[in-house]
Amino acid sequence: MSVQALRSTFGPNCHWCGLAMDFSEPFGRPESATIEHLVDSTFGGMRSPKHRRLAHAACNHARNEFRMQAERQFRQWIAEHQASAKTLNEK
Repeated sequence: MSVQALRSTFGPNCHWCGLAMDFSEPFGRPESATIEHLVDSTFGGMRSPKHRRLAHAACNHARNEFRMQAERQFRQWIAEHQASAKTLNEK
């Protein structure tokens, strides 16, 4: 599904912030429209049209950064949890 097809289905506003997006070239600017995968395949989602919306490049990037940051924090918590359990079991 293309940016234009998603625009005709969902309109010209960003799925996340609700503000208007820029559909003109050059693309790749923070205000440019990008295809957002609501349920990313790395989290078990399927890349199907029903899981796609339009979002600003900046909103799309920020969402991905926050998700990766949360994943890193969770992995750190797991490592600390395992180390704590190991210390308790050694006593």
